[in-house]
Amino acid sequence: MSEHDADTAGGAGGYLRRGGRLVRDHGLWLTAVLSVTVFLALFLLGDAGAVADAIAEVDVATLAAVFGLVTLGYVVRFAKWAYYLRELGIDIPFRSSALTFFSGLMLVVTPGKVGEVWKAWFLRDIEGIEVGRTTAVVGAERVTDLLALTGLASLGVLLYDRSAALLGVVVLGFLGGLALLQWRSACLALIDRARAIPVIGEYAGDIESFYEGSYALFRPRPLATATAISLVAWGLEGVALWLVLDGLADAASVVVGLFVFGLGSVVGAVSLLPGGLAATEASMVGALLALGFSGSVAAAATLVIRVGTLWYGALLGVAVFGVYRLAARGE
Repeated sequence: MSEHDADTAGGAGGYLRRGGRLVRDHGLWLTAVLSVTVFLALFLLGDAGAVADAIAEVDVATLAAVFGLVTLGYVVRFAKWAYYLRELGIDIPFRSSALTFFSGLMLVVTPGKVGEVWKAWFLRDIEGIEVGRTTAVVGAERVTDLLALTGLASLGVLLYDRSAALLGVVVLGFLGGLALLQWRSACLALIDRARAIPVIGEYAGDIESFYEGSYALFRPRPLATATAISLVAWGLEGVALWLVLDGLADAASVVVGLFVFGLGSVVGAVSLLPGGLAATEASMVGALLALGFSGSVAAAATLVIRVGTLWYGALLGVAVFGVYRLAARGE
């Protein structure tokens, strides 16, 4: 690598590391403020007293099951991360892989989780892995997550005839994007032309590395395997929502939990709001109301599952990264 390239890479890494610090130092607090606002709105929507009473009905055993299922879901998603790294021939110690993945959970509060690209820079710093290759892994994670969540949300189309238009747009967008990515000659030709563009041309090599990784990960076999893993991981969180609903309403079924969780997560992801806030909650509550649940039950179940997924994940990521920082200072 030339001195200019090294300076450029270091500068880019510096910018993203500062971005990571901004998210760690302020992103969680900003999302916390937004969460409080959204949660207050949910309390008012469902009658604050009735919502509080409904939340109080969620027993300790149910809460333990929710956190247990969500934790297991994270372990399954880590398996997908490890699978992707292996597909690209990236061989790193288990400790570094797990540290990178679980630390990255603190960035679920960023719009569309795009802040998780920080994992690529973090892995470069601790293991010297080329950023373009691991950025492709982060991108493939998000795509297969959304594909799996769309699959869960499609249960509403099949069983309840709901949200067909939204899901149709998402699926068509995905299929078009994946088809374009697999048109390798055209994509490489575009990257080659980009080398002549000022500023962008300096990063053409990184862009090509990212594309080659994405091309490999979106081939039929790894795409199907990773999407299946995502279905299991996110399905566990849908089951967690069902457990909460089942404790509040006798008419709840596991299909309702999977559908509502999938739909809310898809809407939150495409909204690009931090953590999907407001969009996810509104979609979940709206779906539950449409399915006949009371306003207090809909609001209470949504509040509990969002704390047990969004905030639990973010705080788990902060804790893992915090322990790493403390250990690093002690060495």
